[in-house]
Amino acid sequence: MRTQMATEAGRTTAPSEDRALVGPNLLAVLDGVTAKPENGCAHGVGWFADQLAAELLRSAHLGPAPALAEAIKQTRELHGGGCDLEHPDSPSATVGLVQVKDDVLRYLVLGDATVVVETKGELRVVSDTSTNRTAGADPVDVDHAVTGEIPLGDVRRVAILSDGAARAVDLFNLFDWRQALELMAANGPDDLIRRMRAVEKEDAKAVDWPRAKVSDDATVVYLER
Repeated sequence: MRTQMATEAGRTTAPSEDRALVGPNLLAVLDGVTAKPENGCAHGVGWFADQLAAELLRSAHLGPAPALAEAIKQTRELHGGGCDLEHPDSPSATVGLVQVKDDVLRYLVLGDATVVVETKGELRVVSDTSTNRTAGADPVDVDHAVTGEIPLGDVRRVAILSDGAARAVDLFNLFDWRQALELMAANGPDDLIRRMRAVEKEDAKAVDWPRAKVSDDATVVYLER
């Protein structure tokens, strides 16, 4: 299998709050939810995303949902007693991940991350923009994730994208998902981000494509067999 990753901060004045994880059997994209000034936590969103990614890698021997639940639990313990993790705006992240194990590809999406799986017979696009649920301080958040599995022998290509990268398709309509996969197969996921940034620059006032962030952090993990 061939794996490629591309990530770029939405602004040059602030570090990205996206994280990409490429492990032996688990690949993930985490998108830290931008913190509000008062969120009850002494740690930044970047710190939270870093810890959650590291704990997720340590739990990769579990299935996707148990792995994420365990990662949330362990990250909670790292906060220490000075953080109010019951605060509704405490650090959290959207998560898209896939696990390859026992000849099966399993996926999980929590929040507005996107997982795209191209098989021999279909194109499956998984995201959840209807809920505000993200991976935060409570493992029960994982109960709201969208999960599924596909026989590995049927899988051709997979992409995991933060919402800042998925807007190339679902906001700007630069191409459809199949064309996006073809682009990444030919030129790598960084080309998808490059083309999207060009559109963002042309619409710098968010007039043609209204959006909360003119330019968002963008991360893609791409896998092909």
